[in-house]
Formats: sequence, C-alpha cells, structure tokens
Amino acid sequence: MYISKKVGILSWFATCLYFLVEPFFILTSTASYSFLHHAMSDLGVTSCGTYTYSIAPYEICSPHHFWMNVLFIINGLTLSIGVLYISQNLKKTRKSQLATAFILILAVGNIVSGFIPADINLFWHSIFAQLGMITVLAGLWMYASSLTSGKYWTYGCLVSLLVILILIMFVFFVPMPIGLLQRLFYLVIFIWAPCFPLC
Repeated sequence: MYISKKVGILSWFATCLYFLVEPFFILTSTASYSFLHHAMSDLGVTSCGTYTYSIAPYEICSPHHFWMNVLFIINGLTLSIGVLYISQNLKKTRKSQLATAFILILAVGNIVSGFIPADINLFWHSIFAQLGMITVLAGLWMYASSLTSGKYWTYGCLVSLLVILILIMFVFFVPMPIGLLQRLFYLVIFIWAPCFPLC
C-alpha cells in the first residue's frame, strides 16, 4: 500500500488536531474534570458515577463519550497512516520494519481504547496503549539511527518520552499531574514527524 506525501503529511496534522478537539469534551463533562489530573480515557467512559472503573475513585460523567471514543479511533488511524508513510520512505530493512511495528502498537492502542472504553474492560482498554508507550521508545531509537533528516530531533523526542514515562511510573509514589503527563507523552509523539521539516 503506497501512501502519498499529501496523505502522509495530512494524516500527521490530523493526528495533532486531537488536542484542538479534546477541550470540547472536557468543557461538556458534567462532572468536574481536570486536564491536569484526569486520564484522557475518562472522557470516553460510557457510564456516570464514582468508581466507573477500578482505578477511578472520583466522579466521571462525559455526555459525549461516544464521540470521544470515535475520536480515539480516528486518532489511532491517522497516527497509523502517518507512521506507515514515514516507514515507506526509509530503506526496507528488518530493523526499520520492526521499528514501524513498535510504533504502530501505540496507534493500535488508541484504536482499541476507542472500541473498548475503560469502564467496559479496563485491561483490554489499556493494555495496548501501555505496551505501546514502551515499544514506541525502541521504535523511535531504531528510526533515529536510520534517518538522515530529523535524526537529532528524533533522539530529542525519545529522551523527552523516556523522562515523561519515568515520571508516569513514579506517580503511584509521588503525587504528580498524571493527566498532564499522559497528554505530554502523546503530544511529543504527535509533533515528532510534523516537525521534521524544521530540523
């Protein structure tokens, strides 16, 4: 499957639009929602109340949860197209193909999260997203070693993601804004490719 330059670039910018659309769902939440402290997944929860899923002891009520889950799915699809577009412009090696697969796991995680909201099945909702947050690090490292343009930008994004992921892992021991950290992680991924031309 060949992805044209126009489609590839548009897919990355469409992926970034997530952060322009998400505030609508935050503002329409009928329960108090904190951009800093609540998970992105909370906006896709299909039921209202406290403990709508096992690690959410606070109130959640997102009236437009259906469309939020559609946004997760679309976001995963555009991210997948963007990653495949980059991969087709790299030399076809086992290393580059494995790197692409590693990054695609994160995109698949977004799609699965949209199809299976956290209150329906937390394990399947989050497993691919969590796995992808780890595999994307290996994928970016492999890509960086294959790139000519954007090599150091990719390494910089990789270091940023690693720091954010470490902070997320310590959130259970030290109070930190988990919602903000999660968004920063995805933001780095989303702007990684569109910023290539600036590098």
